[in-house]
Amino acid sequence: MTVQLLGVYREWRFSPGVHAAGDAAILELTQAALEGAGYRTALIAPECLSAQLPAARVVFAMCQSLEALTVLQQWEQQGILVLNTPAAVRACYRLALVATLNKATLPCPRSAVIPLGEAAVLPPWPPFPDHTAGCWVKRGDVHAMQPDDVVFVRHAAAWQQQLASFTERGIRHAVVQEHITGQEIKFYAVRDRGVLHCFAPHDAGPLQVDPARLNALALQAGEVLGLDIYGGDCILTPDGALYLVDVNDWPSFRGCRELAAQHIARHVLAQAHQRKLL
Repeated sequence: MTVQLLGVYREWRFSPGVHAAGDAAILELTQAALEGAGYRTALIAPECLSAQLPAARVVFAMCQSLEALTVLQQWEQQGILVLNTPAAVRACYRLALVATLNKATLPCPRSAVIPLGEAAVLPPWPPFPDHTAGCWVKRGDVHAMQPDDVVFVRHAAAWQQQLASFTERGIRHAVVQEHITGQEIKFYAVRDRGVLHCFAPHDAGPLQVDPARLNALALQAGEVLGLDIYGGDCILTPDGALYLVDVNDWPSFRGCRELAAQHIARHVLAQAHQRKLL
């Protein structure tokens, strides 16, 4: 029987440590939800992608490498529906994300891109002269693949050390983001449905955020980046301001995978039926 929908796992290098199992789980639960709705599906590793078009006309993919995204973009150009789209996944690469959010009207911490390399002149500390609460230094290409890819820096020595470490590892750009004091909130969302789940990863107390405000910010972020299945991080300040700090394409949906898989499957099927691909 012909496969109608094809799922693509995330590359292992983009699912470090404990994240690998969670990333695989949400994809497999989505497959189960699609099959429960009566559709034939298959899952493959991104390394198995090729220029040859698959039998499936609909692809739900977690892969993030440029090699895999290039293949998926070729499929997309030949009429296959791919969610998230390759363009949306690329928009979540760190440099592209910073550029897009800086241009948008979304409330975000100030961020700047720092070129790295042997000939690069590293900026002095602090990177934002009027800001003394410290800053976050992040690798400038993809999201964190190991613990020291995102580091909180409080003083000049640590600032120089982190930039030098990135340079030694061959990372060509760093992103520096001002630190915003407040409650960190993680959210998971699906386009048209909004926020499915949110929680404070470092705070045992209750969330103080207005769900409607968080939902509106999440939907706006997804729209700006073109994402269908995504998550993000926000900061709620003591005075009630809500800042968007980061956005991720297709996260693991920790704490709500069963629910998320149902909503993801419904969204994929709705988009496919809208395009008359199923």
